[in-house]
Amino acid sequence: MSPKTGKDSDGYHHEHVKCAERVDVLVVGAGMVGLAFASALKDSGLKVTLIERGEPAVFESLGMDCRVSAIVLGNQQILQGLGAWKHLQADAGAMHSMRIWDDQHPGGIRFDADEISEGDTNYAALGYLVQNSHLQAALKKTLLPHDNVEILCPTTIRTVEWLSEHVQITLQDGHRLIAPLIVGADGAHSWLREQADIGVYSRDYNQSGIVANVRSMMPHHGTAFQRFTASGPLAMLPMGNGLCSIVWSQFSDDVERLMALDDIGFLEELNLTFGPMLGRIEEVGKRAAFPLKARLAIHLVRPRLALIGDAAHTIHPLAGLGVNLGLRDAMVLAQEIVDAKKYGEDWGDMSVLNRYMKLRMPDILSVMGSMEGLHRIFTSQLPGLPMLRGLGMKALGNASIIKSLLMRNSTGLTLPVPKQVG
Repeated sequence: MSPKTGKDSDGYHHEHVKCAERVDVLVVGAGMVGLAFASALKDSGLKVTLIERGEPAVFESLGMDCRVSAIVLGNQQILQGLGAWKHLQADAGAMHSMRIWDDQHPGGIRFDADEISEGDTNYAALGYLVQNSHLQAALKKTLLPHDNVEILCPTTIRTVEWLSEHVQITLQDGHRLIAPLIVGADGAHSWLREQADIGVYSRDYNQSGIVANVRSMMPHHGTAFQRFTASGPLAMLPMGNGLCSIVWSQFSDDVERLMALDDIGFLEELNLTFGPMLGRIEEVGKRAAFPLKARLAIHLVRPRLALIGDAAHTIHPLAGLGVNLGLRDAMVLAQEIVDAKKYGEDWGDMSVLNRYMKLRMPDILSVMGSMEGLHRIFTSQLPGLPMLRGLGMKALGNASIIKSLLMRNSTGLTLPVPKQVG
């Protein structure tokens, strides 16, 4: 048989596998979502290789990571199932309750963890605030005992080639790897997504989010605050050591002005906008700002390719749900791969990848639609709308059954996502 068409016992074309290392799954990106995906596969017996261009710099503010994630309760259970939570729980900031209100208008709503208890199960928190660098380190620790998972860092990919029965990548040092499937977990500006010529639906809010850690006069008692203003939400999220993490959405011109202020001037503006809920906010650490855009990849899957996390979608951070969507992507895709292996299927084939896509799209579209709707409702200044918003929140606060169902859905407890892959 000709070398150009001949196949070995595993079904690979000889001309493409010479001097190439075979693995079962290639992952581009070893951030939080890529590591969670690898961790979900660590006991599967599959050989997983992650490619990462470099460790991200940690931007500290008042001695803690400025980039944080609000992990909802359902995803905390996922991290527990992966074995990562035991490395995080000591420093995680529990969100026992959440208070939301609309600028200076009457009406608001409070969510408490005990409102989502069911049967004999009592939940101590709605979710937890974790530092991104700590979450990444915790997920890496889950991988240490497992020789079947390898992280190549720092390294970059020179070329990627999709073939009928596998995908092949060539690294900058010339090393080649082949696998039935490559997974893009390389962020909002995904290189792999671009190489696959997958476009995105994009929504530019013409805003940026200012993030920083702050210290207030009064303790937060594990309460997350979110105030909606004409320019967008200001979130005050409870961290350890008595600190809060702020995510302040502002229009681009205002962001430049606020970032240019010294700490005293910035605190004056912050106190004026947030109000006296925690007394005076007395200290602010280093600040950073990033543009706010919503994106959705036109295709989540292609033959031998799947996108997860920010490579697949990004949302407005007003509810801090972005990483939660990515963790759910990782778990669902990992489960589909394990199931495919169990039944002798090719997990790079579209028949398998479409199952992942169909399971994830309802959740992704629901969250993206909700965030877009909230943004439009709370930034609109139509006459009479602020009063209607306030009345709506008051009515929701008094509707205990509807409120409980909403809370269970937003915490991810009702979603069909495996807490462990098996």
